[in-house]
Amino acid sequence: MKSGQLNILLEKSSALFKKFGVKALTLDAVARQLGMSKKTIYQLVANKSELVKLSMKFYLQHEREHLESIIKPSKNSVEELIEIVSYFYHQVHEFNVATLIDLQKYYPETWDMYTEYRYHYVLGKIVANLENGVAQGVYRKDLDTDIVARIYIGSFELLSNQDLFPSQKYVFVDTYREYLKYHLRGIASVKGLKLIEQHNLFKS
Repeated sequence: MKSGQLNILLEKSSALFKKFGVKALTLDAVARQLGMSKKTIYQLVANKSELVKLSMKFYLQHEREHLESIIKPSKNSVEELIEIVSYFYHQVHEFNVATLIDLQKYYPETWDMYTEYRYHYVLGKIVANLENGVAQGVYRKDLDTDIVARIYIGSFELLSNQDLFPSQKYVFVDTYREYLKYHLRGIASVKGLKLIEQHNLFKS
């Protein structure tokens, strides 16, 4: 029972942190949003720091499972990457850039978990996709797969940069959409471009 309650708490808390940021969302606010007493939350986690850390761990585990389900049945590297970027694109529809800023500034242990996951697991998947795509002829033959994969992984922090894209002027999902179009068309061969154009990837 406690395990089930904890999973519900982590699933819903991760969505709340993503939408509202971490610093601004108190445990009182989490309790109100979830219709759960603060006492119950304290029976499941010791404090807010633990809730943030466990919520991130829960979120990344489910994301990993989803990515693995995408990668296995894919027809080719373009199809695979389109499904991957489509997943990430829909994940950021209610993303608040303050979340990354808050984690980096106030929750370094959770931030380290997030960056470890992205710069090892996700980076490895993107490199493999690019290498396979070059071999299949759907990506440019002159592609430096390691550099391009790192640019792709680093794009999230770039697009979250408040000096370049202040949230008062730019909606994150819009800047992310433009970057993804730029990325896909930049890596694709003529053959790959034809496959990309068959998808209405960014239609809502």
